Amino acid sequence: MKNSLIFPLTALMALGLTGCATIDPGERGIKVELGAVKKDLLSPGLFGYNPFTERIHTFTTKQVAVEGSANPLTSDQQPLAISFRVQYRLPEGQLLNLFQNVQGDPYQVLVAPQVQESFRQIVSQYKAEAVTGGVNAIKAQVLAMVRESIKGQIEIIDIPITHVELPEALQKAVIEKQEMEISAKKKQYELDREKKQAEITVAKAQAEAESIRLQSQALANSPKLVELKWVEKWDGKLPETVAGNSSIIMGLKK
Repeated sequence: MKNSLIFPLTALMALGLTGCATIDPGERGIKVELGAVKKDLLSPGLFGYNPFTERIHTFTTKQVAVEGSANPLTSDQQPLAISFRVQYRLPEGQLLNLFQNVQGDPYQVLVAPQVQESFRQIVSQYKAEAVTGGVNAIKAQVLAMVRESIKGQIEIIDIPITHVELPEALQKAVIEKQEMEISAKKKQYELDREKKQAEITVAKAQAEAESIRLQSQALANSPKLVELKWVEKWDGKLPETVAGNSSIIMGLKK
């Protein structure tokens, strides 16, 4: 009877000493045994381990997005409130290095401080009124600076700027400036339109004057043309009296 209980008890003890860990798709695992890090990463699946001597640490290799904000000063000492989103991914080839050399969340330790410093340095090169129009350029410069500082330990995919808030007084000044620029463009458009219309009127007048001059010159050089013009305008009735050259009338009577 005692021998029949040996196997069940042994099996229960073995199960109690064995733990299970699941690595989901898009994740990798790192096993630590008695303080020693195993170099082979664990792929997605189910793993057994000894909970007394081993630990399983999981990391996602999927793209992650983290919202953030910064409050840098512009070159004219205007405080800005910038909202952004950092899109990053932990490279599989860097997981062991990050696990062994970074204490805590790799993003918070390596990326977040560099993003803040990059915004501080880049925005300080811009005047406040130029920031809203230079958002894309600022984003590109910040992205390049962060990537350079991280040196591939973490893949920084993008850092889009989602919102820029200027001080209230500056917002009002920017709006007024934009309105003035719109008004100036409208006035310039009207002036250009009037100028163009005037040029058209002058061109027409010049064309008519030139036409009259050419006709007058032609009439002066060709008396027969005068007679032709007269005939073209004649209504078929002979005048009762004719002054001057009556050769046209005589010709018609014949």
